[in-house]
Amino acid sequence: MALLWELYLSPDGLSASELARRLETQRTALYRLLRPFLRSQFIRRGDRKKYYLGLGITALARAVAQPIESVAHRPLQTLADETGCSAMIIADTDGVLLTVISATPRQPGMYVTSPNGFVHQGNDLAMRAILAGRPPSPSDEAEVREDRDRGYATNEHDGFVTTIALPLTASVIGAPACLLVASLTALTPAEIAGRAAEAVREITVASDR
Repeated sequence: MALLWELYLSPDGLSASELARRLETQRTALYRLLRPFLRSQFIRRGDRKKYYLGLGITALARAVAQPIESVAHRPLQTLADETGCSAMIIADTDGVLLTVISATPRQPGMYVTSPNGFVHQGNDLAMRAILAGRPPSPSDEAEVREDRDRGYATNEHDGFVTTIALPLTASVIGAPACLLVASLTALTPAEIAGRAAEAVREITVASDR
């Protein structure tokens, strides 16, 4: 899996030497590792002797996404349409924050969002919400304790975008996660959070069925 992840993070491809260095292995061992991935088309080799993710990986992506979409798509889309805000679920995958599913309002307009599979670098708000969804710990920072008491994390108003994030239980998608809403509207964080909480409840109930 580390091999696939390195290629995901490098859309321009990686040579065998670059892959071996990143995986801290010898090239002979790397070639043995590459063979089954090449046969299954999870990885492809380009003309310039670089390796890329292959089309076979899309089958895995669909298999992972379908159960999540079945419980989260409708609540997210309803939330987006009713508030005029973008809504997305961001998961903590071993320390990497990843957009799992997202929705934007169906009415035309300008929105802030991230596509499915987007890796977030330094999204402190999403991580705060995820931490707030865990049991209290003496090591919790003051912001996390405040977020837990309030029920959501917010940046209040960062420039022209208001962002709030509510924790989701790990059982919903199989990893710690949060529902994040990005707003360019005049809605207050509390107003957004109230509507987002309804979506969280609906997603949680559907995932427990």
